[in-house]
Amino acid sequence: MTHFLDFIESQVLLLDGAMGTQIQGADLKVEEDYWGQENCSEILNLSRPDFIRNVHHKYFAAGSDAVETNTFGGSFLTLGEFGLEDKTLEINKRACELAHEAIAEFAHDGRKRFVVGSIGPGTKLPSLGHIGYDALESSFTLQAEGLIEGRADAFLVETAQDPLQVKAAVNGCKIAMKKKNITLPIMVQVTVETTGTLLVGSDIAAAATIIHALGVDVMGLNCATGPQEMSDHVKWLSQNWPRKISVLPNAGLPELHQGHVHFPLSPDEMARWMERFLKEDGINVIGGCCGTNEVHIAALNAMLEKQVAGKKRPAPSARTFHWVPAVASLFQQVELRQENAILAIGERCNANGSKKFREAQAAEDWDTCVDMAKEQVREASHTLDICTAFVGRNEINDMTAMVSRLRGTVTAPLVIDSTELIVLEAALKLYGGKAIINSINFEDGEEPAHRRMELAMKYGAAVIALTIDEEGMAKDVDRKLAIAHRLHDFCCKGYGLPSSDLMIDPLTFTICTGNEDDRKLGLWTLEAIERIAKELPDIQIILGLSNISFGLNPAARHVLNSVYLDHATKRGLTGAIIHVSKIAPLHKIPAHEVQAAEDLIFDRRLPTQDAA
Repeated sequence: MTHFLDFIESQVLLLDGAMGTQIQGADLKVEEDYWGQENCSEILNLSRPDFIRNVHHKYFAAGSDAVETNTFGGSFLTLGEFGLEDKTLEINKRACELAHEAIAEFAHDGRKRFVVGSIGPGTKLPSLGHIGYDALESSFTLQAEGLIEGRADAFLVETAQDPLQVKAAVNGCKIAMKKKNITLPIMVQVTVETTGTLLVGSDIAAAATIIHALGVDVMGLNCATGPQEMSDHVKWLSQNWPRKISVLPNAGLPELHQGHVHFPLSPDEMARWMERFLKEDGINVIGGCCGTNEVHIAALNAMLEKQVAGKKRPAPSARTFHWVPAVASLFQQVELRQENAILAIGERCNANGSKKFREAQAAEDWDTCVDMAKEQVREASHTLDICTAFVGRNEINDMTAMVSRLRGTVTAPLVIDSTELIVLEAALKLYGGKAIINSINFEDGEEPAHRRMELAMKYGAAVIALTIDEEGMAKDVDRKLAIAHRLHDFCCKGYGLPSSDLMIDPLTFTICTGNEDDRKLGLWTLEAIERIAKELPDIQIILGLSNISFGLNPAARHVLNSVYLDHATKRGLTGAIIHVSKIAPLHKIPAHEVQAAEDLIFDRRLPTQDAA
């Protein structure tokens, strides 16, 4: 049996054209055909199965290898807008059955054909606060269950306009698959507007970073524009996205002619564009969106059949891509490995570390809190650590207040910092970007770490992991290294987290106490960084930098932090939680101050002199 992913691995797959174009072009009656539910195309699966089956038949006859089900608006919530929520399972199941019935009419030719379950975005954008995550996920879960019952071969989350909606849809599919004990491929197609971004402002790199972390099998583009306007984004995917790619454009940009929407791209023009994408960009799945019909699909089929003599379908063209491990805000991607720099995690939006932030939070002066976040971005923080935990405050409410404001106002990705699982999940349900969870450790054994990794994998987050185990914080080099390996095995081998998304913090402690036992703590951390970087080269290594200088006056702290960061970076550090504006390059620090800091870091003392 040829499975969907096996097919697109070996040959280009031709999907169908637009279902909506076929429906809108037909003479259907509101009362008779739509059962009085005008514009609810999904009701036609029940009221006019003959019509929907015939649409699929036309596309298969034109050469499609797969058709999308008539379920674009088939989620519980969207059907609920027509009072049809109770028919969610029935409508989605029947839609798949109709597509299979159309396939049966072509059984004589021996070709393998597929049914792809269409899941549209619905009418509410969670990143704009239109709807909560839980309601959206539940809605998509029920739809996916119906598609599974109807024997869909794959899911297609399409026309995606908001990455948080994508998370809800993908997770809904996963929940349904687990319930039904089945595994199907998941495709996600985003819609990039003529502005160059998704409707909520995400660029293609941000969208890809977020979607990649969800483990989907295929990413692509559909709707909004024609192939010409998609070409730069298709090229980006070709050069960067590491998995399969699909492209389903409109038949050109829509135009208004005498009060009617017209799509200007002819079938032959569509075929020429798609041939270019196939040859230059290594696309795996092609088809059409708004304005395309069976004539467009026939032109695409003819183009494919001429590619390789004697074969119905050509193999996808080889392509070379370079995937960059990254996190993302709702708007943009931030690489985890910064060129000639570390990943700077802004530390000031932390109720335990910043008096100004804590006081603003206590007064619920959220404008000041947001301004502090924006100021850190202006100072060149790449990401922002957000911690609202403080005695006497409701941490969930405060974290919700911060994330719901920051997600649409700052371009830097967020680091969700809490020891409470419920707070982490509440924040992740609000955030459409690819966040970082801060943090996991083994202080209370592996069970709490298991729960946090489940969140990370579900919501597509990177993870900060501290070298702490059941015996406490690791101070010497060997223990730091051993726990780092344990964390890597736990997160990456156990859960499938990409090594590049694991950010190990080998811990640094103050070396400013004057106690003999503390004098080599900074040096041991440097040595641990070097060994971890050598033995686990693909992970990130970060530090909460300010711990090293705790106890000194502000001026001395700035010097020691700057000098220590320089040495840590040279040993293999890739990121740090810091106050960027308080870090100075060494050439701007007087030589004698650098010397004093290094004497302290490396515990260099004369018999009669104490460097501390």
